[in-house]
Order: sequence, then C-alpha cells, then structure tokens
Amino acid sequence: MKADTEELRRLSRAAFNQTYRLEVMLYIAESDGFVTQTEIANALGLASVSNVQGAIRKLIDCGLLTPMPKTDNRSRFLARNDSPAWAWARQLRDQAISLDV
Repeated sequence: MKADTEELRRLSRAAFNQTYRLEVMLYIAESDGFVTQTEIANALGLASVSNVQGAIRKLIDCGLLTPMPKTDNRSRFLARNDSPAWAWARQLRDQAISLDV
C-alpha cells in the first residue's frame, strides 16, 4: 500500500518546510543510486522540474547527493551518497502509511 501523497507532503512540510523533499528522498532511496532531476519530477508526476530543484539543492548541500560530471547528455546525473537519512525518509513514509490505515 502506498502512502497517501497528501500525507507525505504534509510530513515533508513539517520536517523540511518544503513540500516535495520527502517524496524526492524516497524516490532517490529506492533508485539504483543515480538519478536526474527530470527523472524525479516525471516519476512524482510533477509538471515542472522546478518543483524538485530546491529539494535537490538542499540534498546536495547536506552531502546526501553528489552531482556527477556533465556528459554529452543534457541531463546531469546525481549520485546518492550513503547515509542513514535515506532510512529515516522510509520511516517517515511508514508513519504516513500507518496514519492512512
């Protein structure tokens, strides 16, 4: 069962003062470790990459993501760094699921 999107966004605003950061973290946590902003925005069903740019920037600032060198591809890949923060994001999701029951 997937946690309700609105509950995830409520928890994200409470934890980060930002609507999409928790969803972004969960997507990255479940990925193969290499993502692009466009991929994340599309996966979350967001109309614009700008909705995830702030969250991505903060995750880079915290050392949770590392921008990879640019390639011929227009999209810049981001690499997930090991951190207990990814497990914490999953715990918040699990909390949202238990509240949704």
